[in-house]
Amino acid sequence: MSDSTKLGKFVNFLSIALAIFSIVDIAYYLVTFNIGFPVLKSLGLFSISIFLYLSINKPNLFQAKG
Repeated sequence: MSDSTKLGKFVNFLSIALAIFSIVDIAYYLVTFNIGFPVLKSLGLFSISIFLYLSINKPNLFQAKG
């Protein structure tokens, strides 16, 4: 297995782990009524994890159309 394949699988795993962590984090903050910056931070982390996942699995979404 090449290094780029290992890196791709690691980034894929990392993005899924970050998404799960941020969903749990959002749920915790909403249950404790701590709405504000912590929820925005968790939503930002969730969006970054989605971007990482899509950039590895669907790279054609980020190609410039021309």
